[in-house]
Amino acid sequence: MPRGRQAYYIASIACCCATGTRWISISYLRHLIANATVPSAKHHRLTARHHRARPSICTSRRLRPSRSFRHFDTHTTLINAIGSPSLAMALARLLLGPAGLAVLLAAAALFLASRAAGLGGGSSRPRRFPRLLLPRLVLPRRGGRPPLPPGPPGEPVLGHLRVVPAYGPEYAYMRWSREYGSDVLFLRVLGQPVVVLNSVRAAVDLLDKRGANYSDRPRFVLFEVMGWGKTLTFLRHGPDFRTHRRILQRSFQKGSIVQYQALQCRETAVMLRGFLDRGPGGGWDKALRRFATAVVLGIGFGIAIDSDDDPLVQVAADASYALGHGGAPAGTPVDFFPFLRWLPRWFHDRSLRFARDWRWAIRGLHDRPFEAVLALAARDRRRSLIKEMLDQREAQLARGETPELTHDDIKGAAGAVFAAGQDTTWATLLVFVLNMVLHPEVQDKARRLLDEVVGRDRLPAFSDRPRLTYIDYIVQEALRWCPVSPIGVPHRSLADDVYNGYWIPAGSFVYANARAMTHDPDTYADPDAFNPDRFAPPAGGEGDGSGGGLGEPFPSGQFGFGRRVCIGKHLAEASVWIVVASVLSTMRIEKARDEHGNEIEPEVELTQGLTSHPKPFPCRIVPRDERAAELVRRAET
Repeated sequence: MPRGRQAYYIASIACCCATGTRWISISYLRHLIANATVPSAKHHRLTARHHRARPSICTSRRLRPSRSFRHFDTHTTLINAIGSPSLAMALARLLLGPAGLAVLLAAAALFLASRAAGLGGGSSRPRRFPRLLLPRLVLPRRGGRPPLPPGPPGEPVLGHLRVVPAYGPEYAYMRWSREYGSDVLFLRVLGQPVVVLNSVRAAVDLLDKRGANYSDRPRFVLFEVMGWGKTLTFLRHGPDFRTHRRILQRSFQKGSIVQYQALQCRETAVMLRGFLDRGPGGGWDKALRRFATAVVLGIGFGIAIDSDDDPLVQVAADASYALGHGGAPAGTPVDFFPFLRWLPRWFHDRSLRFARDWRWAIRGLHDRPFEAVLALAARDRRRSLIKEMLDQREAQLARGETPELTHDDIKGAAGAVFAAGQDTTWATLLVFVLNMVLHPEVQDKARRLLDEVVGRDRLPAFSDRPRLTYIDYIVQEALRWCPVSPIGVPHRSLADDVYNGYWIPAGSFVYANARAMTHDPDTYADPDAFNPDRFAPPAGGEGDGSGGGLGEPFPSGQFGFGRRVCIGKHLAEASVWIVVASVLSTMRIEKARDEHGNEIEPEVELTQGLTSHPKPFPCRIVPRDERAAELVRRAET
């Protein structure tokens, strides 16, 4: 395109904004760019005059916008004073509000128009940089690259910042994936390319098979504000990431978690006794929380939890709340504008205010257990992951060497242990309890199998697992029905890539939408229903007598992909399995009753953030009978 015509088109956009046009659209701007005929100056003046008189109508019949256009307001007063430093703070606040799009577009258009026309800086030569910037706003991309994946229309400058919901984006991605008929979506947020993978096949092809290119992470500014330090889940790819992963993998790989089975069985017995002690409706959720916290603190720190009301249980509860309500990672304004974290509180949006308000919870998770272990003499520390790291550090210092791990590294590893084990276990157990309330027939079927395999004189053990495949089905269905991390933590591509004919730019944020994968109607019949039998082999298949199912695959994606797969996957699944088997063997999970004796139907509501789990709901957990209650009282703790 000749520079003179380019300058005219930029000026046309500026004119539409600066003359007070109330309604303008992306499609209209594209039409301006594509229009090969440059109207006369008289036409331009008449158009501007008509816009001032009738701001909602475009005078040119040929360029009249349709009803489907996206509209936005312009504010010429602020535009005229945009160079005033005194307005910088007000402008920054406005940019994140409803009028932000208009201000950004109008300011950019006026500035670029003056530069392109040679009116700025005393030069008569058109500048080259508008040619580089404008295509990101309104021009279609040209060149020899393959096309980008499909996606919904965005807005100039802001892209999809206001199109993608801040909470529950996984549902929007599922809807768009169906609408555009593609399991790979492309969005752009303030110039940052974002790719969303909505199928297991796409995630495996890119994040697993091409893991070297997708092993990096973006910078998570919001989580930095919230207090997450050197935590493996959020570390960028590099030496720190490799060191932390090497240390944690030793303790949490599938073959290593067998050493924790005695602890898991003991804490399960304590949990069952807590159900008895608290009564039918009293604090069953605290007993579940204590179990998940005790297992993680025992493995990670060598700390024993004495009761459901232990202060460290509340520390874990506070951190889980912060994780479940903090917003999607790398999807909030401060992640794109890091300077926002330093502005006054009145400027902060909801996510940034929440992060600052709950920073104490995440820091408490890192600091309090670590300080409890550090306060003990080396000989008094119980065997644990943190003890091994502290002993290694102290031995290196004693030899005069520079320690491989700092205290911040060790605290970060502790945070990773929590994120990998405690929250995943607790959230999945909540899903299990909720669905047992809603589906008593599942309890009855599991109980018959447990009585046949285990009997009534002991609690289930891990050695029974090969013969209790229906319990595995229940665990996997709980993980599928409500994936703990529905949108996952985004990867970041290191280099340009091409997948199925689509171009994925370097530096893209790549999300694996676990919610879409676990609720794919092409894979799972009636995906919103809780049905453990979906995993059973069809009639005539091999198994434990639970054939006649749908033969559907176990879910994938709820623990991540590639080099960023959750290190606590096997520990969390084992913890959930032993609890599910033990609770169904000895307890009944029922609907709560009101003061008139009527059953209360629980509402299915899920939290939306980095993690997802059911919001509080009423229920009763009671012994099957006196024989089961006596078995729980006699169990070793």
